[in-house]
Parts: sequence; structure tokens; C-alpha cells
Amino acid sequence: MTINLLAFSDVMRNVGYGALAILILMVMITIHEFGHYIVGKLLGFKINEFAVGMGPAIIKKTKKNGEIFSLRAIPVGGYCAFEGEDEESDNEDAFDKKAPWKRILVLLAGATMNYLLALIVIIISMNVYGQSTLGVTLVKPYTGLDSVYAEQTLQNGDYILSIKKGGKNSSIYMTTDLISALNHSKEGEVVEVEIIRDGKTENIPVKLRKDVECSNVTEVGKVYGALGFASALKVVKSDERIFKPEEYFVRIGFDGSDFDDSIIVYDEEDIKVALSAAKTGDSVSLWTSRSTKYDWVLPASWENVDKNDVGSVLEFLGIKEYDYGYYVTSDYRKVGFFRSIGRSFGYSFRIGGTIFRTLGELITGRLGINSMGGTVTTIITATKVIQMGPWYALEIISFIGVNLAVFNLLPIPALDGSKIVFCVIEWIRKKPINRKVEAIIHAVGFVLILAFAILVDVLQFI
Repeated sequence: MTINLLAFSDVMRNVGYGALAILILMVMITIHEFGHYIVGKLLGFKINEFAVGMGPAIIKKTKKNGEIFSLRAIPVGGYCAFEGEDEESDNEDAFDKKAPWKRILVLLAGATMNYLLALIVIIISMNVYGQSTLGVTLVKPYTGLDSVYAEQTLQNGDYILSIKKGGKNSSIYMTTDLISALNHSKEGEVVEVEIIRDGKTENIPVKLRKDVECSNVTEVGKVYGALGFASALKVVKSDERIFKPEEYFVRIGFDGSDFDDSIIVYDEEDIKVALSAAKTGDSVSLWTSRSTKYDWVLPASWENVDKNDVGSVLEFLGIKEYDYGYYVTSDYRKVGFFRSIGRSFGYSFRIGGTIFRTLGELITGRLGINSMGGTVTTIITATKVIQMGPWYALEIISFIGVNLAVFNLLPIPALDGSKIVFCVIEWIRKKPINRKVEAIIHAVGFVLILAFAILVDVLQFI
């Protein structure tokens, strides 16, 4: 009975976090539509309805001027319906009767409200909790380099604020910023890194240990390696005799050695070297990142393994496919009120820039479509992030806000950005494009966007 109560409690807690995630998304959409509404009112547009949610109306209230305010059953979406926006109207205050520049201001207002809310949230977050900074928990020792080079390195526990290379200083907020700052760098280059070490800010030179050539935003591991972040071998597929998928192989010991006396393994080469002198019957201990210890006596088949071949050693251990994980962490670090204001703007711009970069990599094929997510994925991700604490809740609010602002301004049919393009064309031509043609274009665009959102959600589940 206790187990059932605990399970029920977990389910209800997850439902609560999910409801909060949906509420956050609804607030962002409502703020967006309110931006259209308030600027439309200021410029004299006739508004038929302001709706929170989609589907059938639960609550409806009609003002004396005929405007309807409604709360609808499906808690995703919302709209501000202008007279003459999607159909012909003879009303002089209809959307299509207003000057193009006024329509453009109304269309821009939604994204502007999303961005301003996101910016306010970022400023509050940075001053209450601090900025999320990337740090390194374990730096890989230098090998084959003299002591002068060994001093030009990060240390365990350092957090990175910015990187200066070739006279260009790049603030670091997210992993994609590391790629932007160091992509196309060469092994041996020295960059200046602003860090927080033991609570103090300082600038240190760091000698890059590897070339950095990242083709897309997912290849940040190459940057970690260049900066000296230690790696661990991640088991992707295995026969599960020893390692389970998603485990990290982090240490190896012999003859009953404990964790502290074991050997750290950073990659497959270290595993091969560590086992090269082992013999049949030797007692071996293998540790994973889950603090799981596997004690193993090397069987007679070990004698048939080519000890100089990495592939043979990994195959013997049952590891069929692997990747790398890095000793990366993130934590809140305060940088002072005035500096946090500037970094808040910078951070918001970087979030927006990441969206453009990701879309560009999708178009060019550098990034797979399965890296995207629709509304359902957004809600699931937000639910998971919110459970991590208040700071993360603020973080997801800012991400959703900037994403909505940028995405809605893209020149894709049915989005505000596309409607702005039509207004600009009308402004230049002094006459509109056929309204029916424009309506068909936006309708088709809406269907395609909806289909794409469903597709990427399905791919995420698959």
C-alpha cells in the first residue's frame, strides 16, 4: 500500500509540474496576443475577439463596443481576431483598411512583448540566482608537453565567463557560444579565458589541445576536448554482460583496489593501455558514472584478444558502440548588478541567434530533423526542467519567450513575419497583393506548420 501511495504521489507531482509547464506556455502565448491587442487598440483597429486557449469557449464576455473576451477549452494557443484580418471588410477600422506601417507595428508587437518578458525574467534570474555558467569538474592532465604549456590550462572547478581569441571577446552563456568562440581553431593556439576560480574573476591563457572543427551545434565535445575538459567513454550499445547502455566507463582497478586507487580512463586508448599488461585470472574492477562497480576475473578467452587493438579490447568487454561524455557542470554565478544587465541582453540575443543557427543547419542538412520538437516536446521538456528548481523554471520561461519572438518573425506563411512581408510589399507597390491569394498562402502555411510540429513530436517519441 505504501508503494502505491508513493507511486500515486509521484504521478500527481508530475501532473502538477506538467500543468505548470502548460501554464507557462499559455502565459507566453497570451502575452504575445496581448501585444497585438494593445497596439491595435492604440492605433484604432477594430478587434472582434481576444481568446485565451483554443477550441470551444468556456467563458465569454462581450464589451459594449462588441469586443469578445473568451477563455477556451484547449489550454494551448490563443488569438487576437482583428476585423478584416482574414476576410474582406467594409469597416474603416478593419485590419486591411489600415495603413501598412500601422499593421506592421501591430504584427511586431506580439514578438516584442515575448522578448521583453523574457528579458525581464533573465534580469531577475541573474540578480536573484546568478548567471548560469559552464564549468569543468575534471581537467585532463597534460601529456607530452613541457611545464610552460602545462600552466596554460584550466583547473578543476573553473567556470567560464568569456573567451578572447584574435582580439574578439565572446561572452559564454551556452555550449553553442563555445563553438562560436573557438570553431576553426588549431591545436597549440593560446586563447584568453575569463574564469571564476575560487569565487574570484580572473583572466588566464589556455593552450588549445586539439583542432576545433564543428559542423553543427551538437559537436560541442570537440571544444571541450580542446579546452582540456576530461572525457569519459559512454557506452551506447553493449551485450550487457558487464556494461549497460548509457553508462560511462570512468575507472579501472586491479587486485581488489578501491575507487581512489583505481586508474581514471578518459577514452578507449586509456582502456587498452590499462588492460595491456593484465593476464588471465587477474581480478579487475570496473567503475561507471553511476557508481556501479563490476568485479571481474579475466577468463581464458582474454589470451586470444589482440591487446594492441582498441576494437578487440572493447569487443571483449562487450562494448559495441560508444561515444564520449565530458566532465562539464553548470552553476549560478553572480557577476554584479550592472554587468548582469548587459549580460542579460547578450544572453537573450544568443538564445535568438541559436534558433537561427539551428534552422540554418536543418536547412543545410548538418542537423537532423529529429533534433527538433513541437508543442508536446516543449511541454515535456519544460516539465522536466521545472522540476529541477525555481532557477530552471525562470530559464525555461526565457527560452520559450525568445523562441516565440524569433520564430513568429520568420517569413513563413501564417506567421507574423510573413504577414509583415506582405505589408511591406503593399507599402512599396501602393496596392495589396490579392487578399484571397494571401489568405490561401497563410492557410496552407498554417497546415504545414501544424503538420511539421506533429511530425517532429512523433520523431522525438520514436
